[in-house]
Amino acid sequence: MIDEDGVVNGAEFRLRPHRPDEVGVSVNWLEVFDPDKAHQLSEVRRLYRLAVKKSGRFAELNVGTVHERVAEELESLRIVHEPQEAEERFEEDPSHAEIIGLPPGDSDQAMMIGDLIAECIIAIHPAKDET
Repeated sequence: MIDEDGVVNGAEFRLRPHRPDEVGVSVNWLEVFDPDKAHQLSEVRRLYRLAVKKSGRFAELNVGTVHERVAEELESLRIVHEPQEAEERFEEDPSHAEIIGLPPGDSDQAMMIGDLIAECIIAIHPAKDET
């Protein structure tokens, strides 16, 4: 969700309150792929397992910046590499990772942490190839 002023809504970085079994927010580790940014994004788009709209966007974050920015408020936050194995119609995704150690998604702390993570965004990319 990107607000009208172009700012990413921090709610995207919270656990979903209606999914009590959820333990993390899915992200992808771009550097798993070739160092060329266009190739990295192409691979993430190809392997991504959720449906995205043509207007969808991916936010790019720097892990070190997120840790530094959030650590003062939440020591439990971790970003862990969690590759996904191939299953049925999906290929293996070596780039999958998760942001874990987040507070419950409907808490005031979760809203604050989500906003802090959103402030760390360094780029926004189309979720679908524009070619």
